[in-house]
Amino acid sequence: MNVLKLKIATPEYVVYFYYPEDKGEPGEIRMNIPEEETIVVSHASGDNSAGHYAFKAAGAIKECVSKTQNIPIKFTNAWY
Repeated sequence: MNVLKLKIATPEYVVYFYYPEDKGEPGEIRMNIPEEETIVVSHASGDNSAGHYAFKAAGAIKECVSKTQNIPIKFTNAWY
């Protein structure tokens, strides 16, 4: 599970902090809106070495912003 919190939103890009399991120091993910491209700016302290939480967070941001054209201030990304 990730908790994602909006850091900044412009017409060109959004930046979110992501918190694996809602703990520790956040990582940061940027999405360039026109290209629908996500970039992991920094990994969270609670992320594993493969960046599993960052990968899941990037996918959730892309889906939310691209498909629904919604930019929430805070949301939770959970999977099983």
